[in-house]
Amino acid sequence: MRLERTGPVEPLSPRIEKFIVERLGGVLLDEIQGSEERRADYVCLRGLLAIEIKSLEDDGSERLDNLLEELRSKPDWPMFLGSAPMQSFIENTDDPETVGKQILERVGRGILNPLKKANRQLKAHAKAFPRSSQVRVLILVNEDHEIYDPETVAYVLWHAVRSKRGGKPSFSGLDGIVYFTERHATVIEGKVTFPVTLVEGPSVYTSQWKSDVLSIIQHRWGAWSYGKYFDAGDKPPDYATIDHIPESAPRHERWRTEYKRNPYLAELSKADLRDRFDEVTLVTSLMFLKNTPLELSQDEKTLWIRRFGDLTEEMGRQAIPITDFDYDPQRAYAAANRLGLPSSVVEFIEGLRA
Repeated sequence: MRLERTGPVEPLSPRIEKFIVERLGGVLLDEIQGSEERRADYVCLRGLLAIEIKSLEDDGSERLDNLLEELRSKPDWPMFLGSAPMQSFIENTDDPETVGKQILERVGRGILNPLKKANRQLKAHAKAFPRSSQVRVLILVNEDHEIYDPETVAYVLWHAVRSKRGGKPSFSGLDGIVYFTERHATVIEGKVTFPVTLVEGPSVYTSQWKSDVLSIIQHRWGAWSYGKYFDAGDKPPDYATIDHIPESAPRHERWRTEYKRNPYLAELSKADLRDRFDEVTLVTSLMFLKNTPLELSQDEKTLWIRRFGDLTEEMGRQAIPITDFDYDPQRAYAAANRLGLPSSVVEFIEGLRA
């Protein structure tokens, strides 16, 4: 499944704040005297619900780039032509499980930092505004970053709220977290549907009524924002990262988008992709040299460059590193035969490699 969008992207947090006021009866506590560290952002449902809002404004690129710089220096780090999904790199290392955990840990830091701050604020709120029954919730908002997909965020949050320090829960100030993202979606009943991920804290197990209160947020948001709430049940659907298409882009980026819309190489086997790779590299290696046995028009050169881009996009998607298709003279001659080129083309390339 692939989804895309165009046009400006409005921030999500203002809509959520409006929802809290209109559908949860939220009262903003900014006017109440006291430090921000000693209160939640809103009290809702006549005081039954205390909400702290935090946004994932950091895209995590700096933290991830620092780790990737370390990983690239290792001999098992794979080489891809062009871009490739992170999972393709992970799968081609000697220890995918360890590398995957390292990357998840770096991504998770951007999630845990607002979680820690919200935990302190909601614990302080409970002391400053005591009440016999109250549900304390962090609403975590993704302001349009691809990296914070609902599966990753749910995994990090689930383990965090169950962690302990000194024998006590690390995040005892939180009864639950509700995560909102509109950079990720699926299609249900023909409609683009965004996830609203609920992670319950350990306190819910001893006070089941809190789970019902947390569910109110999900259901009312779905009805208020989209007209209907779809309950995913125990088997949530797969969510795709929405591809944002800018109004203008360089030619190679437009080609990349067009290939994603029509991935005509996706059904080819690895052996067939290798044959295509041999053909494309044979031709493109001669395109910018003088006095070669192969003469191409500018339109033909453009066509082969585009084919090269499509091929590298598919190799990245299928997690095929460039080292899997190392140069082989016999394969080069076979590629020349398939293209109807004279053997002098391969002999010319062999002369350059000698």
